[in-house]
Amino acid sequence: MATAPTITDFRTRYPAFAAVPDASVSYWLNEGFAEVSAWADADQPRGAMAYAAHKLAGQAGAVPEGVTAFKSGTFSAQLSEQAANRTGFHATSYGREFLDIARRSFAGPRMAWTPPNV
Repeated sequence: MATAPTITDFRTRYPAFAAVPDASVSYWLNEGFAEVSAWADADQPRGAMAYAAHKLAGQAGAVPEGVTAFKSGTFSAQLSEQAANRTGFHATSYGREFLDIARRSFAGPRMAWTPPNV
């Protein structure tokens, strides 16, 4: 059984979130770990951290990926068409990392039944 990643683990992997309060990081790490509970044990900590980073990136108010222009005065932003079409986990690099880990965790054949004892 995998162990949940710590806030230190998260900040080591994603230093961009160093200024985010511990309570917020802890909340999303716990949510992320719950999301990946059915994954392979080796993938659970990385998946939980990618999930948390994706959720925190959405709340950070940072300039999103794909912004080709930005103005602050009377707010103005310009998105590339490719970025504007991204939604859900595809909207951030962390979300795409989460999806990659998920695919890896569920790759390959799965046994769906237990053979009878003869």
